[in-house]
Amino acid sequence: MPLRSTIVVPRAPILAALILLLAAALLPGTAAADPAPGLDPDRDPGTIFDHVLPIDPALDDVAAPAIDRDVAAVLGLGLDGGPFDLAGLAASPSGLAAARTPREQKMPAVSYAGHKDLQRFLLVWLEDRGNGHEIYAKFLFNNGLPQGGPQRGGWQVVREQQRAGRQPEPPGERSSPALVWHNGREEYFMVYSEFFGEPNGWDVMSVRVSSAGFSRSKPRLLAGGPGDQQRPDVAIAGDDYMVVWDDNTRDLDEIWGMRVRGNGIPIGRSYPLFQGESWNATDPTTSGGVVAWVDDRGVDAEIYALRLTNGLPRGNDYRLAGTGDDDFAPRFGGSGLLWNVYNFASGADIAGAQVYANNRTRGGTRGIVVPAADQSWPDSDQGIIVFSDNRTGEYDLYAIRLGGNFITRGREFPLLLDYEP
Repeated sequence: MPLRSTIVVPRAPILAALILLLAAALLPGTAAADPAPGLDPDRDPGTIFDHVLPIDPALDDVAAPAIDRDVAAVLGLGLDGGPFDLAGLAASPSGLAAARTPREQKMPAVSYAGHKDLQRFLLVWLEDRGNGHEIYAKFLFNNGLPQGGPQRGGWQVVREQQRAGRQPEPPGERSSPALVWHNGREEYFMVYSEFFGEPNGWDVMSVRVSSAGFSRSKPRLLAGGPGDQQRPDVAIAGDDYMVVWDDNTRDLDEIWGMRVRGNGIPIGRSYPLFQGESWNATDPTTSGGVVAWVDDRGVDAEIYALRLTNGLPRGNDYRLAGTGDDDFAPRFGGSGLLWNVYNFASGADIAGAQVYANNRTRGGTRGIVVPAADQSWPDSDQGIIVFSDNRTGEYDLYAIRLGGNFITRGREFPLLLDYEP
């Protein structure tokens, strides 16, 4: 005779999981299915639910075990409220199978709002939720911990404005977000790349972002035309912004720049900052007073730099940092420079060096985060380093704290893991 009783799971997550699996095993004609393809049951505590129980149609009138909302929240099921039954779960595309659909978070950037009423970080990243890569955001407390926990997803930063009676045209793929907080204007300024199709390819866009984390202006084209303008970065320069990016119009990657007013309007046209004779200069970063980039003039890719005065190049370029391996993805932040270095044993690691006021490095290169798997696209502000990490088989977001002497404090911690929005 079918089991008709409803079992309410206690709030303790481990005991709740055991009781739920035991109750499911008592249902007639059911058996645990194999894990969903590509998912590792040992990945994290929430993946005990990767073994989705098939539902026998003959048991439609059976009251399946209910999951308490708080227990579900602890286990990362993302319920909005009310009991959650296994029958509805297996039949619904928003159930556990959908909850475990991998969503990777890449290319994070972070900026600290020092206003006395805010004092928090805004974290942005790239993610594809079904319509191509978009830029999403969430807040971090002033100690770097994620508001709402690591399994709360973020919101889309740039939303297309809809005209009366017309649907907004979907944007192209977006990439490489970077942002900075302007304390005088009490807002963020964000730059990114967007794909516009041939012949223009990738162009550099900008948008003003409110202190609440949403775009407050229509995206503005900063650099476009034939060729690709990609991987922009931005820094405060007085009351204005300094924006840099790489441009391959000449079939060689070059570093270009532009000054932008605090209201987001460009000051004049874009101009070249560095053009290699026969080698590529790519993936630039700026502190406002210097621009650095990945340079392949030698055997291995290293990081070179050039000082700036009022946004214009001053003096000769010089080697700023590097290791014996290929160096890439540099980012200025706080009192130093971070970048990725590829190691055959441990994959992509994060290295860093302190930078003097004269824009020279201080001391040797330090290994910041070097565990197994890849730690990619580092960025930092006010003692917090954020990065993407694929230790679970997909890219999630992590952070680690950095002391004033450029030595890490404590272990890395998650900012955003696999979740159900």
